[in-house]
Amino acid sequence: MSGAFRIYRYHHPDGRAKDWAWREDPGRTLTVRWGPAGRLAQRKTYPASALGRIGQTLQQKLRKGYVLLGEHRLDDQGRLLEPVLASTPGIPGVDVSPAIDLSEVETGIADDWF
Repeated sequence: MSGAFRIYRYHHPDGRAKDWAWREDPGRTLTVRWGPAGRLAQRKTYPASALGRIGQTLQQKLRKGYVLLGEHRLDDQGRLLEPVLASTPGIPGVDVSPAIDLSEVETGIADDWF
């Protein structure tokens, strides 16, 4: 398939994820795809006049918690042709703590002991 899809991902609290994507096709149609994360096997094609309806669906998805992954090309089976970098900031309920820097901790032991 040619043309990039705008892909959005929703992360379930149990760790599963699902994707929803859409694109404008060259033939004045719109294609929507959805499925488990990385496998958007289901699809439906709409006339260009359905753009408003797809926009409403997108707004509902965003309110639910979907986050934009970016624009990516898919193969005919709905698999991503380019890898998506793993990013967890958009996962609700996951607290990503900063790395702890122990270099400033005062231990009372000289640094030159070895």
